[in-house]
Amino acid sequence: MAFIKHDLIKKDTVEARLYQELIVTKIIEKGNSLVVAPTALGKTIVAVMLAAHKLKENKENKILFLAPTKPLAVQHEKSFKKFLEVDDDQIVSITGTTKPSEREKIYDSATIINATPQTIENDLLNGRLNLKKFALVIFDEAHRAIGDYAYVFVNLQLQKHNRNALVVALTASPGSNEEKIQDVCRNLSIKNIEIKNNEDEDVKPYVNEIEIDWVRVELPTEFQKIKLLLETFQRVQLKFLKSIHIAKTENKNYYNRIRLLEMQAMLRKRLSSGNANPILFSAISKSAAMLKGAHAIELLDTQGIGALNNYWEKVLEEGARGKSKAAKNIIANEDVKQAIRETRDLFEKNIQHPKYAELKKIILEQFKAKPKSKIIVFNHYRDSIKEVVNFLKDEKKIKATRFIGQATKGTEKGMSQKIQQQVLDELREGKHNVLVASSVAEEGLDIPSVELVVFFEPVPSEIRTIQRRGRTGRFGKGKTIILMAKGTRDEAFYWTAKNKEKKMKTTLNRIKGTPLPEQSTLLNFSENEAEERIIVFVDSREQASNVTKKLFDRDAKVIMKQLTVGDYVLSKDVCVERKSVEDFLASMIDGRLFNQLVDLRENYSKPLVILEGNIDELFTLRNMHRNAIIGALTSIALDYQIPIINTKNVDETAEYLYLIAKREQFGKDRDIRLRIGRKGLSVSEQQRYIVEGFPLVGPLLARNLLKEFGSVKGIIDADEKDLQNVENLGKVKAKKIKKILEAKFKEEKDKEAGLNLPRKDD
Repeated sequence: MAFIKHDLIKKDTVEARLYQELIVTKIIEKGNSLVVAPTALGKTIVAVMLAAHKLKENKENKILFLAPTKPLAVQHEKSFKKFLEVDDDQIVSITGTTKPSEREKIYDSATIINATPQTIENDLLNGRLNLKKFALVIFDEAHRAIGDYAYVFVNLQLQKHNRNALVVALTASPGSNEEKIQDVCRNLSIKNIEIKNNEDEDVKPYVNEIEIDWVRVELPTEFQKIKLLLETFQRVQLKFLKSIHIAKTENKNYYNRIRLLEMQAMLRKRLSSGNANPILFSAISKSAAMLKGAHAIELLDTQGIGALNNYWEKVLEEGARGKSKAAKNIIANEDVKQAIRETRDLFEKNIQHPKYAELKKIILEQFKAKPKSKIIVFNHYRDSIKEVVNFLKDEKKIKATRFIGQATKGTEKGMSQKIQQQVLDELREGKHNVLVASSVAEEGLDIPSVELVVFFEPVPSEIRTIQRRGRTGRFGKGKTIILMAKGTRDEAFYWTAKNKEKKMKTTLNRIKGTPLPEQSTLLNFSENEAEERIIVFVDSREQASNVTKKLFDRDAKVIMKQLTVGDYVLSKDVCVERKSVEDFLASMIDGRLFNQLVDLRENYSKPLVILEGNIDELFTLRNMHRNAIIGALTSIALDYQIPIINTKNVDETAEYLYLIAKREQFGKDRDIRLRIGRKGLSVSEQQRYIVEGFPLVGPLLARNLLKEFGSVKGIIDADEKDLQNVENLGKVKAKKIKKILEAKFKEEKDKEAGLNLPRKDD
């Protein structure tokens, strides 16, 4: 076996594979590149070789490797330490759990930084990270670089401040949709695409064969009976929707989940446009009930009685508590009532989906052939995962355990990263030999290679299919088996994913040789403009908001603070409370709104409320009387004298904030008065806060006074003549300041804290 020889790659650690070397050569030649290759083809090795190249080019260069999860970031840290001749303390991984002050030190000291994108995004927003330091930035699982995912924001900032950095994006599948592939390329400033497949002649010697098979099962007669009852319910709803010209057809197969959601969106749009026709409310309720019916059929088809019974329990609870009108409507239907009774009967008899028996058979056959095998069973539903684990535990040879995400869903508590890692370690050690996993095991975790992967149900996504399949065949021959119920959604999803994967390969090969789109959203930026940037104080709770990122994109200097008043401070006079339509209504109900308005009015001379979203939805989202909402809006404008600006979305909100801040700051005293609540202020900020309360003293003068006298006490002890020597502070101001500082306090009956109060007898 031949190995790569390079000054910065450890001897005899990286196998010399011509296709990897060619990919690296082309990336160096062509620039920013997307590398598309199945799992186990060595995309990480390509990253290692590029890192070695950049560090040899200039030893002062830094490398940033971004991965979507903490375990994956740690995994990449281990890989770099394994292969590179770089001191271990120079190769680090950081996440949100690393203290901000520590992260700032790491950015300065470390050479190779492995991090989660959200951590990097937060540090960019808070000014803790300078991207100019990096010569190579790698985006792992690059198909995520769409929409508002942090990868998009990070690269946008990279292109503003450091276009010389080499961008490399890695993925097993960017998707089959050409528009999505183009989006990924645009969002990561990709100029070149490198594609490798297991079928390529230069790859074949290095990959293991993966056998792919499928097993089809028949739905029992009892299942078919329940399904017929639910389909009858669906047809009745569709007939009604067709009669009022909402549905195009009565064909239940046409209205899948996506089309039903599109129907609901269309109906809500009609309502929000002012059409208060009661029939529209009925239509929304019917379509929502259909969604529940469709989900019930899906569970019956693909998962079985246990999952369906659990779902009925949830729907019955929703209906009984009045949480959902759709739930109330569906459980009132006679066909559905009968379906629920039939489901309970089969559940009590412990009747399982035929997939369960087939799955056990497949696993036992695998252990018979290879007793030390490790197996992953992928299942989309948590309830089913639990059911499958319990079913398999009856067999002594099978040591099954579940593996799910961190999020808690309903009563189902998620698994922390610590517990996830523990389960994976136990799989390696042989304590478990079957992992029944949700989508969390598809990517982003260092899961040991397994001999067999089973899909409990097919998924329509080619990305997820490729990711699942890639868990086997890493160190030997692998096998993938897909379970399907005949005549159900399973078969449709299987062929959908298969066709999408084929389309992906065709699309990638077609666009590979064509000019890739430029990133049109980039804004010009230069260092000499930095001092002219507007300043926006942002409440730290707004950090996750896309508004903050949009302000950053406009080159606003965003400063995060824990504000006790408002969400955005734009000048010494202007403070903004931002509310979505939903939050506006919620804050009316719980009373927060009016407390916030009082704080705004008392602390700022020009308070503003930004109401974000379709204002017509104020009258449709919640069951609130129209007069109450109009009354609140009127009170804000007249009683509190606070203007309301309605914006369509986060983009428009950011635009308003930026332009208002620009209007307030340019051509004026640009220092913002830090009367933003006392919590979260540093000592120097608190000192400024106190001094700004002196008569005729603004932010700039407060700073000059503190610089001159060194402390608040020093200012108080200074005589009038000393005060006059301070820049921008003349005789008149000095006299007024000393008068206030030295005057004896006299309590006034009719006034308090500067507010005119009515007499008791008024």
